[in-house]
Amino acid sequence: MYKYLGTVFLLILVFFYSPEYTLCDIAPEYNGTFYIYTYQNYISSNSNTTHNGNGYIISTKNEYAKQLYSQLNKSQITGFSFETSGSDADINKLLKKLHSTVIFNEKIEKITFIYAYSPCFSEFVTYNNEKINIQIAKTNNNIQIGVPLILGSI
Repeated sequence: MYKYLGTVFLLILVFFYSPEYTLCDIAPEYNGTFYIYTYQNYISSNSNTTHNGNGYIISTKNEYAKQLYSQLNKSQITGFSFETSGSDADINKLLKKLHSTVIFNEKIEKITFIYAYSPCFSEFVTYNNEKINIQIAKTNNNIQIGVPLILGSI
Protein backbone atom coordinates (compact mmCIF):
# COMPACT_ATOMS: atom_id res chain seq x y z
CA MET A 1 0.00 0.00 0.00
CA TYR A 2 2.81 2.44 0.86
CA LYS A 3 4.34 1.66 -2.52
CA TYR A 4 1.17 2.89 -4.25
CA LEU A 5 0.89 5.97 -2.05
CA GLY A 6 4.48 6.87 -2.88
CA THR A 7 3.77 6.50 -6.60
CA VAL A 8 0.64 8.66 -6.32
CA PHE A 9 2.57 11.30 -4.38
CA LEU A 10 5.30 11.40 -7.05
CA LEU A 11 2.72 11.72 -9.82
CA ILE A 12 1.02 14.60 -8.02
CA LEU A 13 4.37 16.29 -7.42
CA VAL A 14 5.37 15.96 -11.09
CA PHE A 15 1.96 17.20 -12.24
CA PHE A 16 1.93 20.31 -10.08
CA TYR A 17 5.63 21.14 -10.16
CA SER A 18 6.79 22.79 -13.34
CA PRO A 19 10.32 24.14 -13.18
CA GLU A 20 10.71 27.82 -13.86
CA TYR A 21 13.41 28.76 -16.31
CA THR A 22 15.14 31.93 -17.27
CA LEU A 23 17.03 32.54 -20.48
CA CYS A 24 20.14 32.07 -18.34
CA ASP A 25 19.41 28.35 -18.37
CA ILE A 26 19.27 28.19 -22.16
CA ALA A 27 21.79 30.81 -23.31
CA PRO A 28 24.98 28.80 -22.56
CA GLU A 29 23.95 26.37 -25.31
CA TYR A 30 24.45 29.16 -27.87
CA ASN A 31 27.41 31.33 -28.78
CA GLY A 32 26.72 35.01 -28.45
CA THR A 33 25.99 37.81 -26.03
CA PHE A 34 23.59 37.71 -23.08
CA TYR A 35 21.84 40.79 -21.66
CA ILE A 36 20.12 41.33 -18.32
CA TYR A 37 17.98 44.45 -17.94
CA THR A 38 17.96 45.60 -14.34
CA TYR A 39 17.74 48.55 -11.98
CA GLN A 40 20.88 47.28 -10.26
CA ASN A 41 24.34 48.56 -11.22
CA TYR A 42 26.76 45.66 -11.39
CA ILE A 43 30.44 45.52 -12.28
CA SER A 44 32.48 42.38 -12.86
CA SER A 45 35.39 41.23 -15.00
CA ASN A 46 33.08 39.02 -17.11
CA SER A 47 30.49 41.67 -17.94
CA ASN A 48 29.91 45.20 -19.19
CA THR A 49 27.32 47.53 -17.70
CA THR A 50 25.61 50.36 -19.57
CA HIS A 51 23.27 52.89 -17.96
CA ASN A 52 20.32 53.46 -20.29
CA GLY A 53 18.57 56.27 -18.41
CA ASN A 54 16.06 54.17 -16.47
CA GLY A 55 18.24 51.28 -15.47
CA TYR A 56 21.19 49.19 -16.54
CA ILE A 57 21.93 46.71 -19.28
CA ILE A 58 24.49 44.16 -18.18
CA SER A 59 26.05 42.17 -21.01
CA THR A 60 28.24 39.11 -20.92
CA LYS A 61 29.04 36.07 -23.03
CA ASN A 62 26.23 33.51 -23.03
CA GLU A 63 28.47 31.05 -21.19
CA TYR A 64 28.55 33.37 -18.13
CA ALA A 65 24.80 34.06 -18.06
CA LYS A 66 23.91 31.73 -15.16
CA GLN A 67 26.84 32.94 -13.08
CA LEU A 68 25.89 36.58 -13.63
CA TYR A 69 22.22 35.92 -12.88
CA SER A 70 23.09 34.19 -9.59
CA GLN A 71 24.87 37.34 -8.40
CA LEU A 72 22.03 39.80 -9.03
CA ASN A 73 19.00 40.82 -6.98
CA LYS A 74 16.14 39.02 -8.79
CA SER A 75 13.56 41.66 -7.82
CA GLN A 76 15.59 44.29 -9.72
CA ILE A 77 15.58 42.37 -13.04
CA THR A 78 13.11 43.49 -15.71
CA GLY A 79 14.05 41.17 -18.56
CA PHE A 80 16.58 39.06 -20.42
CA SER A 81 17.75 38.63 -23.97
CA PHE A 82 20.54 37.01 -25.90
CA GLU A 83 21.95 37.27 -29.38
CA THR A 84 23.26 34.38 -31.42
CA SER A 85 23.52 33.28 -35.01
CA GLY A 86 21.18 30.75 -36.53
CA SER A 87 18.46 29.85 -39.00
CA ASP A 88 14.71 29.38 -38.98
CA ALA A 89 15.35 25.73 -38.09
CA ASP A 90 17.28 26.86 -34.99
CA ILE A 91 14.39 29.11 -33.97
CA ASN A 92 11.90 26.27 -34.40
CA LYS A 93 14.11 23.96 -32.34
CA LEU A 94 14.31 26.55 -29.55
CA LEU A 95 10.55 27.13 -29.57
CA LYS A 96 9.92 23.37 -29.43
CA LYS A 97 12.40 22.95 -26.57
CA LEU A 98 10.51 25.62 -24.61
CA HIS A 99 7.11 24.05 -25.37
CA SER A 100 6.11 27.36 -26.94
CA THR A 101 2.99 28.37 -28.79
CA VAL A 102 3.54 31.00 -31.46
CA ILE A 103 0.99 33.79 -30.98
CA PHE A 104 1.81 35.80 -34.10
CA ASN A 105 4.57 36.80 -36.53
CA GLU A 106 5.26 40.10 -38.21
CA LYS A 107 7.86 41.43 -40.59
CA ILE A 108 9.04 45.01 -40.39
CA GLU A 109 11.47 45.90 -43.15
CA LYS A 110 14.18 43.22 -42.98
CA ILE A 111 13.39 42.00 -39.45
CA THR A 112 11.08 39.05 -38.78
CA PHE A 113 9.50 39.07 -35.31
CA ILE A 114 8.00 36.03 -33.63
CA TYR A 115 5.89 36.41 -30.50
CA ALA A 116 5.25 33.26 -28.48
CA TYR A 117 4.16 31.98 -25.10
CA SER A 118 6.00 29.33 -23.09
CA PRO A 119 4.88 27.82 -19.78
CA CYS A 120 8.59 27.62 -18.86
CA PHE A 121 8.69 31.34 -17.99
CA SER A 122 6.53 32.96 -15.32
CA GLU A 123 6.72 36.53 -16.61
CA PHE A 124 4.56 37.64 -19.53
CA VAL A 125 2.90 40.60 -21.20
CA THR A 126 -0.59 40.61 -22.64
CA TYR A 127 -1.37 41.59 -26.23
CA ASN A 128 -4.89 41.23 -27.67
CA ASN A 129 -5.84 39.09 -24.65
CA GLU A 130 -2.96 36.68 -25.40
CA LYS A 131 -0.04 36.01 -23.08
CA ILE A 132 3.38 36.60 -24.66
CA ASN A 133 6.68 35.90 -22.95
CA ILE A 134 9.07 35.26 -25.81
CA GLN A 135 9.98 37.68 -28.56
CA ILE A 136 12.39 36.63 -31.28
CA ALA A 137 13.85 38.96 -33.89
CA LYS A 138 15.65 37.52 -36.91
CA THR A 139 17.73 39.36 -39.50
CA ASN A 140 19.72 37.28 -41.98
CA ASN A 141 21.50 34.76 -39.72
CA ASN A 142 21.32 36.88 -36.55
CA ILE A 143 18.77 36.02 -33.89
CA GLN A 144 17.85 37.90 -30.73
CA ILE A 145 15.60 36.24 -28.13
CA GLY A 146 13.98 38.22 -25.32
CA VAL A 147 11.91 37.26 -22.27
CA PRO A 148 9.30 38.61 -21.87
CA LEU A 149 10.25 41.00 -24.72
CA ILE A 150 13.45 42.27 -26.26
CA LEU A 151 14.11 45.41 -24.25
CA GLY A 152 17.25 46.62 -26.01
CA SER A 153 17.81 47.53 -29.61
CA ILE A 154 17.99 45.00 -32.41
